[in-house]
Order: sequence, then C-alpha cells, then structure tokens
Amino acid sequence: MPVIAIDLAMHHLLAEPEDQALVEVQLAAAEDAAMDFLNRRFYLNQVALEAARAGVQEMMQEAKEANAAALDAADAEQDHTIRCRLLEHARKALAAAYDQADAIAYGMVINPSIQAACLLKLGHLFANREEVVTGATAVELPLASQHLLMPHRIRMGV
Repeated sequence: MPVIAIDLAMHHLLAEPEDQALVEVQLAAAEDAAMDFLNRRFYLNQVALEAARAGVQEMMQEAKEANAAALDAADAEQDHTIRCRLLEHARKALAAAYDQADAIAYGMVINPSIQAACLLKLGHLFANREEVVTGATAVELPLASQHLLMPHRIRMGV
C-alpha cells in the first residue's frame, strides 16, 4: 500500500479520474524503486515505523529457523551437487531475509525529499508508458529523484 496519498499523486500528474488505477500501480512501483535504492523502508509516520520495527526480531528468528530446516534438508541430500545448490539456496534465502529485516530496522518516516523523488519517478512512469520512443530523439535526463534520495541511502556497497 503506497505511503503517498493517491490524491496528491493524481494532482501531481494532473491525471484524469479514469487514470487512477494506473496511477496507483505506478505510485506503488515508484515507492518500491525508491525503497530499493535507499536499502530501507519508509513509512507515513512514526507510529507506522515503530509498528513495523516491532516485528523485526520475529522476522529474523523465523529466517533463522527456516535456514536451519533448509540446512537439515541439504544435509539429507545424497547427491553432492544438489546438496551444494541447496546449501547455496539456504544461504541466499537467509541473507535476503536479513536484508529485509535490516531495511525495516533502518526504516524512516517519509520526508519531503523522498516524497518529491517518488513523485518525480511517478511522473516519469506516467509520461513514458512504453520502453520505446518513436518519432522523436531519445535523450537521457539526469535522475533528479536519485539526487533527492542519495542523502538517505544506506549500505551502498561497492
């Protein structure tokens, strides 16, 4: 469920009421893209953030238990190649679960910069509904949305 109000998104796009279903999907995609870029989740207010954080320890415990079960299943496999693949799947699943828990634990309340970045991304998605451009010269525009998000990004990696 998007954090940004659909009414604000519709107003930002100057969209018609019949476009609302499309805008809702694109708004969710814009917010997901922003959260993926930030490596953290954002929430409407502090209450929502704290509610999400309250479940982090349980998420990590469930991930640990699922990993233990996956390791047991891998150990039971007789074929070495399959066992190695099962161990790799278990490792990746645990890492993904911990990354998801970290994204929530390091979550934040949405601020004007993040909201503006999401609306910029939404505008791009709404204006460019296809991956191809016909009858015009395509020019890559600077990603202002990333510049707005960059100060809030964590764990950027290499």
